[in-house]
Amino acid sequence: MKVNHQRMLKNFLEITKIYAPSGEEKGMLDYAKKELTKLGCKVYIDKAGKTFGSTAQGNLTANFKGNIKSAPFILGGHLDTVRPCKNIKPIIKNGKVITDGKTILGADDRAGLAIIFEIIRTLKENKVKHPPVDIILTLCEEGGMFGSKALDTKIIKGKEGMLLDSESNEELVVNAPKAVLFYATIKGVASHAGVAPEKGINAMQVASKAISMMRLGRIDPMTISNIGIVNGGQSTNVVMPELTIQGEARSRIKGHLEKELKHIEDCFKKAAKMFVKKVDGKTIKPEIIWKTELKYPLLNIEPKSALISHIKKCGKKFGLNIQTASSGGGFDANVLAGKGLSMPIIGVGYADEHTTKESLDIETFFQTADLVLDIVLNYKK
Repeated sequence: MKVNHQRMLKNFLEITKIYAPSGEEKGMLDYAKKELTKLGCKVYIDKAGKTFGSTAQGNLTANFKGNIKSAPFILGGHLDTVRPCKNIKPIIKNGKVITDGKTILGADDRAGLAIIFEIIRTLKENKVKHPPVDIILTLCEEGGMFGSKALDTKIIKGKEGMLLDSESNEELVVNAPKAVLFYATIKGVASHAGVAPEKGINAMQVASKAISMMRLGRIDPMTISNIGIVNGGQSTNVVMPELTIQGEARSRIKGHLEKELKHIEDCFKKAAKMFVKKVDGKTIKPEIIWKTELKYPLLNIEPKSALISHIKKCGKKFGLNIQTASSGGGFDANVLAGKGLSMPIIGVGYADEHTTKESLDIETFFQTADLVLDIVLNYKK
């Protein structure tokens, strides 16, 4: 069985014109709610939008009833796009959908959404035997996965499925790193830089010493750390009394991330001890305030799991040799993994996403839709 390709393409061309950058997703949310309700889905909108200021109320989750005894299969994507996305003019040329070059296309992730809508239409129209289907459409994925972080999963009964949000349909992302933000505030001692610099402790010097002792960049094939933001200082004639550093570390191997974070913290503590001194008979020393915050959890789906085996088996019917892959970036799938959902990521045919050269390969788009339909139809758990 295949989906209605031309209807799906027409739907994609329609929804890519809906203005919905991260934080302004109301138009796309309203469309998705109306469409899925019309198709017979039970639709729920959470209140995630309030947590980061979106024009949309929240993420959309939905249930589409099955007619066989099985756990639901989850299909997921995201409602937002990056900018520039106002007045998108999709053009079909040489087997691809492109734009006039003034905007992004929005195939990331409107192609995924169009596939999800069409699969539900196909199941409804053909009345074939199929498992229940749960749907998750998130806000602000592009802005930092804020929608999925605040996602209310109360109506989601399934535990596994797929996210339709990548380039190649022959690659299935099953592994992506856990990432942790770190914040280090170095409190030195202020003094007049022109009159008595020796009476102060320069927070920048402490930070510089600490950084000189750190491993930064790629630590091993699976682990990186980076310092990205530095704020501090009051005036050029004041010994810098305080400095705040923000960075992140991420790893695809359990234990390596914690080891790297401890190393960074220890470097700050060791550096601070090097600047302890006496001024006017009193001991002064810098203070280190250290804080970490989970950015997103680890995505690590076993490549030999029943879910991955099922997806690969279905892929062979379409001539696809689907391979599992790892990524150094984070996805909604990472966040959903932290909520107990196993959601590998498959491509839908877009390329050059986040640029005005973005395109969608129509043949891959059609093939992916037929593949995902087959995966759903033959899923039983």
